[in-house]
Amino acid sequence: MKLSKNFSLEELTQSQTALRNNIDNTPNEVQIANLEELVLNILQPLRDYYEAPVKITSGFRSPALCEKIGSNPNTSQHTANNGAAADFEIPGYDNKEVASHIKNNFDFDQLILEYYNDSDINSGWIHCSYKSNGNRKQSLKINKGTGYLEWQ
Repeated sequence: MKLSKNFSLEELTQSQTALRNNIDNTPNEVQIANLEELVLNILQPLRDYYEAPVKITSGFRSPALCEKIGSNPNTSQHTANNGAAADFEIPGYDNKEVASHIKNNFDFDQLILEYYNDSDINSGWIHCSYKSNGNRKQSLKINKGTGYLEWQ
C-alpha cells in the first residue's frame, strides 16, 4: 500500500525480528492513518528536500514486537498512541544536519538525535514522531551513558 509517492506501508512495518519470531506487525486503520500523516508531514518532505532515499530502520511496532525488542508498548511512540514514529537516516547525509533541518523547518511531536558522534556523520539515527494535533516540538538527544538530554 502506497502512503506517498516514495513510501509504502510495508517499509514502515517491516521487521526482521517480527519475521523471525512469527509476530504479526500489521497496523489497524487508525494506525495506518497516523503513519500516513507521519509520511506526508515528515518523511516525504525530507525525501523531496534532500532528493535522496530515506532509510527507515524502525517504523510501526505492534505491542508484541515492541515487547520482544525490549521496549515498552505503553510508552514507545512506535506503538503507543497508535504508532506514529519512525527511526531513519538519509545515507550520505549528516544525521545531525538532517535532524537540525527537521527541528528548524517541520512541525513534529518528538525529535531525537540518537547515538550521534560528531566525528562520524554517519553515526546514530534520527527518531521522529508526528501527531495531527498537539505536537510538542520536543527535541532530545541521547548517547551511551547520558540518558535523554534536551537538544538546543
